[in-house]
Amino acid sequence: MTPEQIDEYLSRPMIADLASLNPDGSPHVAPVWFRWDGEVVKVFTQTTAVKVRNIRQDARVAVSVATQEAPYGYVIVNGTAVISSEGIPDEVRAMAIHYKGEVEGEIYIQQALQEMEFCLLTITPTKIIGWLDEEQG
Repeated sequence: MTPEQIDEYLSRPMIADLASLNPDGSPHVAPVWFRWDGEVVKVFTQTTAVKVRNIRQDARVAVSVATQEAPYGYVIVNGTAVISSEGIPDEVRAMAIHYKGEVEGEIYIQQALQEMEFCLLTITPTKIIGWLDEEQG
């Protein structure tokens, strides 16, 4: 994929698999909502999540976003993650609307922000690769 194709692909509301490293070095993979801003991948998650604990010990992560139907494709982002509490309401709102639409997204964020404590993972890519089955696309 070209950089432009990767940007377009990552702008879709798809579920990503975020891989972090457990303390023993084994992988931990979790499905997540994400937002690509053209430079970094952003993920919000609960502060108590295993991935947060893992990233505190080792910031190296990978994000895999793959289609589940034709045309098949994927983008893999390897990078390092930083954990912060900045801009949580805005980021949760942006992702909820991106994934659920305006009405359902607003309902989701009102409930989620009251019931859960979130942090923001900002993943800076060190390598990005992508593939698209252009014969089917």
